[in-house]
Amino acid sequence: MDYKMTGGNSRLIEEFTKRIGPENIRTGMKVTDVKQRAGVVTVTAGGESFRADACICTAPVASLRKIKFDTPLSSVQAAAAEKLIYARIIKNSVLYDKRFWKDDNFSLVSDTTSHYYFHSTQNQPGKQGILTAYAVGEKADVLASHDDRRRMNIITRDLTDLDPAAPSLARGITSYAWQRDEYTEGAYALYRPGQWFGIRPLLKVPHGKVLFAGEHLADWQGFMEGAINTGEEAADLLIK
Repeated sequence: MDYKMTGGNSRLIEEFTKRIGPENIRTGMKVTDVKQRAGVVTVTAGGESFRADACICTAPVASLRKIKFDTPLSSVQAAAAEKLIYARIIKNSVLYDKRFWKDDNFSLVSDTTSHYYFHSTQNQPGKQGILTAYAVGEKADVLASHDDRRRMNIITRDLTDLDPAAPSLARGITSYAWQRDEYTEGAYALYRPGQWFGIRPLLKVPHGKVLFAGEHLADWQGFMEGAINTGEEAADLLIK
């Protein structure tokens, strides 16, 4: 199920930029309004307005709720957006001087605060290596509450049963707590019992000439591949 892009995920962004053209891409601009009048969609972001025949909105639900739609979303669709929550997850990638975990396919599920581990430099040359600790829920909140130094101490300490030297081999950490991201408020959509067939179809209904896409609407939900699939589906609808 899992594949990696040669050269890293940034290659995907680079290819999008190459095909679309950097002059046609705006970043660092918050969308505040989406207005529809006479078959024209006007999107306001960063004080600028952009007009088009249609719009594909890929905003996570946390951001979708902050956008003013004119005409407004239906009460049913707006209520569905209010009900969907996102998973609390923190990813912590720690660089080690030596790959003490031996197996290149190494992964581990534990009952410790660090939760899950997987090898992030798999199939890459070099003596050093990176293990990523992937914590969910309350464990994610605990790790997110600490600074990098304390966080790395916890994550390497939780590996001492595997190798007592793990803490002394650690050289640095990079972390991201998705539940603290202002745009997503979590890593991916977390559908509770009854919501997959209850609110998910409502969130996918086009709003006039505004179509919706994103991992939260995908069959392969929670993954980049699923998000891309929904974007392709929305684009196909516009083309047809």
